[in-house]
Amino acid sequence: MTDHATSVLDHGAIPDGRTVCTRQLQAAIDHAAAHGGCLVVPPGEYLTGTLHLRSDLVVDLRPGAVLRGSPDIADYEHGYHDTAFNKDLQPYHLLVLQGLRNITIRGGGRIDGNGPAFWEPITAPDRWVRELSRRPSPMIQCGDCVNLSWQDVEIANSPGWTLHLHRCTRVKIRGISILNHLYGPNTDGIDIDGCQDVLISDCVIEAGDDAIVLKTTPDSRPCERVVVTNCTIATNCRALKLGAMESFHDMRQVAFTNCVVRRSVAIFALYSRNGAVFEDIVVSNITGVASSNGDFDQPIHIDLCRINDDRPRGGIRNVLVENIICRSSGRILLTAEPGSWLDNISLRHVLFQAEGTFDPHPRGLTAKGLQFSPRSPLARAARAAVVADRVRGLRIDGVQTVWPESMPAPFHAIWHRECPGALLPDPATLAASDPSVPAVHAEPA
Repeated sequence: MTDHATSVLDHGAIPDGRTVCTRQLQAAIDHAAAHGGCLVVPPGEYLTGTLHLRSDLVVDLRPGAVLRGSPDIADYEHGYHDTAFNKDLQPYHLLVLQGLRNITIRGGGRIDGNGPAFWEPITAPDRWVRELSRRPSPMIQCGDCVNLSWQDVEIANSPGWTLHLHRCTRVKIRGISILNHLYGPNTDGIDIDGCQDVLISDCVIEAGDDAIVLKTTPDSRPCERVVVTNCTIATNCRALKLGAMESFHDMRQVAFTNCVVRRSVAIFALYSRNGAVFEDIVVSNITGVASSNGDFDQPIHIDLCRINDDRPRGGIRNVLVENIICRSSGRILLTAEPGSWLDNISLRHVLFQAEGTFDPHPRGLTAKGLQFSPRSPLARAARAAVVADRVRGLRIDGVQTVWPESMPAPFHAIWHRECPGALLPDPATLAASDPSVPAVHAEPA
């Protein structure tokens, strides 16, 4: 790249926040790419539909500059991503980065998706919002890119998924803010879909749905070598997550470290549902809160089960969770469906602070939900801080539990069932919510 700079103003873009200037912005992008330089977006508000970025380009979104999505779906191209697999993968996007190499989006400016324009009216600040049938989601679509960098920009008000990385390689995301409505419909923060060699650091993310999630849709590939570090997160779903429905290919060599979770349903969650193997995963040095969903919050949740009986079983193995402080009205839940096993799961130095009054029994026996251990009813209803069901090679060391006086029923520190070879701490070092209750309970198989 050279230092040649192209300003969007030179191509007629009008920064008044009222005039749709998609054509002028696209002309500036194409000119900058053709001259191997830098696209400059000066302060002002630019209303736009779909824009296609190009290879070998730096986009410099200056402080005070706002790219705002048009409220009219007719201004968005019907193109790149059209699949019936997930209603949130729509063919409309604000920014499209497809098949690009060597591209950087940087600066102190803002990309605003104008989310409420694509939702039903918001009736209260703490109620879930419903989406319209057509909306730009993912708001930013990055597909098959190599050497992709996002630095210091603010992304806000996504109508659906925010930043979708699909089959990308060598991605660096540093210092960005994603600020979505906490009750916006499926407003994921960053979706890492079949990507390899990804580094995400120093970010602030607020999302109505999963904040940072690794997934492998049917048209992707394995997710490998992903690091997320030094981030602060708020969500009404899972803060750091692997899998669920989108688990068709394997995920391995993943590290989540040094993060703070202000609110969530789960601080960390891992779900294999469609045959994928998840392995070699480290979660460390994280403090957070999981108290957004009543009795069914799970600050740490790992579950292996099939979405349908005709799916392969998949696997989850070699997971280390250490140096965690979690406050929650829920439990740490480690489960596998009958016929499957979690393998080599370690919890080290975990401080669990139970908050409020909650009791998973008996509601957990009949509770439903793809992300609530759907084939492990006894574990769902178990009264314990740590619940382990069908785990081979379970290691628990240095777990401390703190119970409020208001707990409605006795809780164990650890409940386990079918965990051959488990290495558990001395019960004398643990605390149940009632001193008359054994700290460790072994449920008969």
